[in-house]
Amino acid sequence: MHITITQDPPDDVIQTKRRYLRIIPILLALIFCAILLALFMAFFGSTHEALLENIALALFAGPGLLFFYFAEKLHDHRSLSPKKEKEVEEFCRKDPDIAAYCAKLATMERKPIKAEYDAFKARIDEL
Repeated sequence: MHITITQDPPDDVIQTKRRYLRIIPILLALIFCAILLALFMAFFGSTHEALLENIALALFAGPGLLFFYFAEKLHDHRSLSPKKEKEVEEFCRKDPDIAAYCAKLATMERKPIKAEYDAFKARIDEL
């Protein structure tokens, strides 16, 4: 997630996080089905073993890659620890742009997320 401090904060952060949290269990269920199918083939065998093997591989590989993609996206939407929240307050004192951004967040009644913290830290490192 790319955050630009000089622009308004994204207002769909909570909806995006909810969407990712709905997609991830579906992907995990598909991966679990692939594991069950592989276990079925290992213990019971089948006359269509090649077909079942390809289905299990497709059910495991595709959703597995998508799971890691969405899990990484969700990583940016984590809430901050108290230590990092104090650092954000310190960043606000050092840079007026960060203070203005945090004021916009306060009007939206939400706290900064990890992606915003990373943008703040990068901004402070530039100064």
